[in-house]
Amino acid sequence: LLCILVYPNQQAYAPHFIFPGLSAMVIGYLLYFASKQTLSNAGRNQTVPLNSKGAATCTLMVWLIGIALYAAPFTLSGLLNPYQAIFEVTSGLTTTGLSVVDVDACPIIFLLFRSFMQYLGGVGLVLVLTSIVNHAGSLKVYNIEGHTDRLLPSTAKTARAILVMYTVIICLGATAYRIAEMPWFDAICTAMSAVSTGGFSVHSASIAYYHSITIEAITMVLMILGATNFLLLFMLAKGKIRAFFLHIETFAFYAIVIISSVSIALLMWFGFCLGAKTSFLDTLWSALFQVISVFTSCGFQTITSFSILSSSVLLILIALMTIGSFAGSTAGGIKIYRVCVAAKGLIWDLQERFGNKRHVSSKKINRFGRKIVCTEEQRNEAKSYIVIFVFIFMIGTFLFTLCGATLEEALFDFMSCLGNTGVGVGYLSSNSKAPELLIGATAMLLGRLEIIPVFVGLSALVPTKKKG
Repeated sequence: LLCILVYPNQQAYAPHFIFPGLSAMVIGYLLYFASKQTLSNAGRNQTVPLNSKGAATCTLMVWLIGIALYAAPFTLSGLLNPYQAIFEVTSGLTTTGLSVVDVDACPIIFLLFRSFMQYLGGVGLVLVLTSIVNHAGSLKVYNIEGHTDRLLPSTAKTARAILVMYTVIICLGATAYRIAEMPWFDAICTAMSAVSTGGFSVHSASIAYYHSITIEAITMVLMILGATNFLLLFMLAKGKIRAFFLHIETFAFYAIVIISSVSIALLMWFGFCLGAKTSFLDTLWSALFQVISVFTSCGFQTITSFSILSSSVLLILIALMTIGSFAGSTAGGIKIYRVCVAAKGLIWDLQERFGNKRHVSSKKINRFGRKIVCTEEQRNEAKSYIVIFVFIFMIGTFLFTLCGATLEEALFDFMSCLGNTGVGVGYLSSNSKAPELLIGATAMLLGRLEIIPVFVGLSALVPTKKKG
């Protein structure tokens, strides 16, 4: 609503934001006072700490209520139908970036609204709440959203530190964009989308609209910062550079970026995509931008469409979407940490079976600059999650093919949803029907909350008959 002060012509859209906001506040306060009264009648002064199942249910409900609330302005204004609104809002809050809005004709207030959704969703709805409310169950809810590392002793203080760091990076990014001659409105919206690794743009051509290498370079830096573990950024700010580079995910991230960029550049250079050729350096730069954008699950583009790329290039991009970036960041996917732990676990298992029986290998990994023991439980957790992730991917791809997508479209666009990436080959669009949009929105939420909490939360919401 603040943008009306700068853009008075957006005033007509104010009621579409005011009434849902006031309604949410009224309902929230009624629930708060009702819970206080319930506790008072029960003779208790404080709430019961949440168990893991309760925390998962709470997290899921926060996200579902958030999606419903944020969809209201789109439907009330008539900009989108209910299914499109759910898809757009889920894409925004999960920082996926797939859109069914015609951004070139979209009102300015809604463009800012979309970017602000990604600002909140990138750092996490629960993290924002945790930074305000500190109670016995806040740590479990905070962890379920993917923030497993604590910067400071208190959960609330950690949440505030992450929120401040996140916001400062966005402000610096917006300033850098403005210096690069991007308009202030574009700079603020693009910075929020880049650091949240969301990918919503204020122009249909995305970053390609600006035709600026400087803006592309700034965007790549912001995407990498957003996809880096917040604790690692905190360590960098404190000057612990050695610990940053020794962390198990750091080397893997930059190695994958380099190898993928060179591979895609070579494939594009030798004609494995449509369109006119440019110089190899231009091709390499374009490949580097798209690799970073996809690997960080941001989804900004400097190419006209991903449909011009060959199947070999798309396969590499699907692999990048599947892996994802650092754990504890705004990025999606399986996360590099799980992939590294599972890979090391596989190597250790092979060494035990086929290696020298007298040789004893150290089952340790470098985490935040310190060598720690990688337990069997951690290895099994990583392997289990990868199996579940791939299984969901297969089911979702199958459902998309039932809806009429080709296998290539189904593979790429569903992984884009599940990996919270936001790039596509054109299957999911404003012309998509309700089933495709709801399947895509479900995949986005599963990917953002890392699958298991969603099913645990849903199981808790289903009424069951008590025995006896």
